[in-house]
Amino acid sequence: MKYFRMLLSLIIVAGVMSCKEKAEYKPMENTGDVSVTHKVTLKEYIDGGTYGYIKVEEKGAEYWMAIPNGTYEVGGTYYYNGGMVMQDFESELLKKTFDFITFAEGIRTTEVAEMVEQTNGSHSKDDGHDHSNEAAISNVKLPVAKNGITLQTLFANTSNYANKSIIVKGIVVKVNDGIMNKNWVHIIDGTKHNELADLTITTLETVKLGDTVTFSGKVILNKDFGQGYKYDVLVEDAKLIK
Repeated sequence: MKYFRMLLSLIIVAGVMSCKEKAEYKPMENTGDVSVTHKVTLKEYIDGGTYGYIKVEEKGAEYWMAIPNGTYEVGGTYYYNGGMVMQDFESELLKKTFDFITFAEGIRTTEVAEMVEQTNGSHSKDDGHDHSNEAAISNVKLPVAKNGITLQTLFANTSNYANKSIIVKGIVVKVNDGIMNKNWVHIIDGTKHNELADLTITTLETVKLGDTVTFSGKVILNKDFGQGYKYDVLVEDAKLIK
């Protein structure tokens, strides 16, 4: 992959980049505000597997971002809104620690974002749920896991499950690996409560899109990671039940 060809040079200049990134990060202090549109020039791209790591320039300042892997043009102009800033983020794949890096849902070539269906709850001003994609949700028919509960039951009675371990079964609709040393998994099971149908789970387990999984984990309410990323309901440190 590309990062193997670039890793050596990154290691050599890591000390310089560390100071530079901190000094030049000031324009990104408000990345969590989705009303702010950032215009950036893509300066460097590293294939990081699930994510693409990109160095961008905004208003004369350079900084690093992590976005879903895709095809992007070095030297091209892109736009994005929102994002979550991580400090001292270590990419095990790249064997590199970023003093500051912004995780974003993606970058686009148009200044005005197109209205698209959201398929998960991991965007800025996040509440951890999917409020759309009704067709996909209604087509899912899963039996309840042994000793488990449905997402509808959880969402309708969140206070009853706070800080308790539960078992849930669902289909994986999105995966973000390696954020804050955890994998972030979104599942649906075909049930919902007050339009809430998507549950976010943090885990060290590895799953793929489309997998049918059963997790056991602890329910945490009102988890706020800052920068607008707040989860009303989150299942943390979950383990797969085979």
